Amino acid sequence: MVCRIAIIGGGLAGLATAAALARFGIAADVFEQAPKLGEIGAGINVSPQAIYALRAIGLGGPLAAIANIAPGVLTRDMNTGATLNYRDQGLAAARFGIGVHSFHRADLLHALASGVDPRTIHRGHRLTGLDERPDGVSLNFANGATRDADIVIGADGVHSLIRRALYGDDNPTYTGQMVWRALLPGGAVPAEVMAPSGHVQWLGRGRHFFAYYLRGREVVNVVTQEDTESWVDEGWSIPGDPDAMRLSFPDPEPLLAALLRRVTQCSKWGLFTRPLTGNWGRGRIALIGDAAHAMLPNAGQGASQSFEDAYILARWLAEPGDAIEALQNFRRVRIPRVHAVQRISADIVRTKHTLKTDKAAEVDGIDRMAWIWGYDVTADWNGSPRVPVFD
Repeated sequence: MVCRIAIIGGGLAGLATAAALARFGIAADVFEQAPKLGEIGAGINVSPQAIYALRAIGLGGPLAAIANIAPGVLTRDMNTGATLNYRDQGLAAARFGIGVHSFHRADLLHALASGVDPRTIHRGHRLTGLDERPDGVSLNFANGATRDADIVIGADGVHSLIRRALYGDDNPTYTGQMVWRALLPGGAVPAEVMAPSGHVQWLGRGRHFFAYYLRGREVVNVVTQEDTESWVDEGWSIPGDPDAMRLSFPDPEPLLAALLRRVTQCSKWGLFTRPLTGNWGRGRIALIGDAAHAMLPNAGQGASQSFEDAYILARWLAEPGDAIEALQNFRRVRIPRVHAVQRISADIVRTKHTLKTDKAAEVDGIDRMAWIWGYDVTADWNGSPRVPVFD
């Protein structure tokens, strides 16, 4: 099928979709509101099945050049420093053929952009409205530009204007949990803090804390999650107070305290849930990524599910036939799987904030993620995804 495709949003989901479409010989224009492509300074983990999806659209080389793959994850007690568990990432790699990849978000964004013709990326285009017609969609931008498209793909994130235009406000619910983020120079963090594998987790009652290397050992990414009675707004880059962050982790063991002392800038945001919904678009409009299925970060699947979206949507649009039917098929395939992933993500935090000390926790964690990580997007793109049974 040959049609004019407009992707709204030049973030991870939007660029992955543009790269996937290009891989299947389909041209698309990307409209990004920012004056240049960029992502917040933070780390991101991408799980095995999503790496396979990105490889399938030709991005294996650029990803390999920028990924960190830790050999394991050490878990310590937040207050005593006692070792609770060491998860050998080699077990996951042996089982799924590849391990979890860690990236600086900006590096990952530019790797995705390498699969897109730069002439098709239009910066400084903030969508202000759209008009659906039987034969197409008209797009209006704040800079006065207009564009007609046969298909519109909304990849404009958790606060998607396209989703609101189609369905109204979604009234997210605050979970009573919040996240802190910080990036530290790798050379400023004592090596013993990150030993032995460069990826460390601390667990405490009602909170957990991750630190892992990015860009080799150039950067240490810090991300936390905690239960709180305070209201925190939803957003990726709300400025935080490093002293308030430190107070969130009382009586830290010495290695964690050494890491916390080095935080000079941080951001914070609240975690919100949204109802599981099949409102992923209609007619000539499709929603993907966070615009369609924002999820809690507990399973590390927000970006990974958007990369699955990108591959499957491109495969359907590459099929002969009607574009609107292709979007319907995309939703038919994706919604059951993504809803299951969202449920898993919501459930994980209930076990993460307990202190498991047995060796079985390592295998339990891999088994829990096996249905997600072992998914072959290239084999199941047009079928009915296997959905796990929940107790």
